Amino acid sequence: MKGIAYYNESFLTLKEDEVLLKENISRILMTIPGERVNNPLFGSNLRSYLFMLDTVMREEVESDIRFAVNRWEPRIKIIAVNTELQEDQKTFLINLEGINIDSGLPFTYEQLIKL
Repeated sequence: MKGIAYYNESFLTLKEDEVLLKENISRILMTIPGERVNNPLFGSNLRSYLFMLDTVMREEVESDIRFAVNRWEPRIKIIAVNTELQEDQKTFLINLEGINIDSGLPFTYEQLIKL
C-alpha cells in the first residue's frame, strides 16, 4: 500500500506501507493525549514517565506502548515490545515486533525516543 506522507517532508510525497506504519507509530508514541485537535484521546502516555524513570518499571512503559499502538494502529498485530533505558536516563530504545495485518509479513520497529 502507498500513501501520502507530509510529516518531515518539504512537500507531499508517496511512501510505502512499512515507512508509513513506522512514522505513524512514532507519531503515536510522541503525542501526548489531549495534544491533537479534534482527537484528544490520540497518543500515548510515554512522556509522563520522564521524571519517574528511576522508579517506574520497564513493564509499565512497555505496556503503555503496547496499549497505544494497539489502539491507534490497527494495521499491526504486536508480538513483542521491548525497551531499554539509555545511559542519559531520558532516552528509550524501543523495539517492537509484529505482523503487518495487510501483507501478513513480519514488521519491526526500532527507534530511540527521547522523552
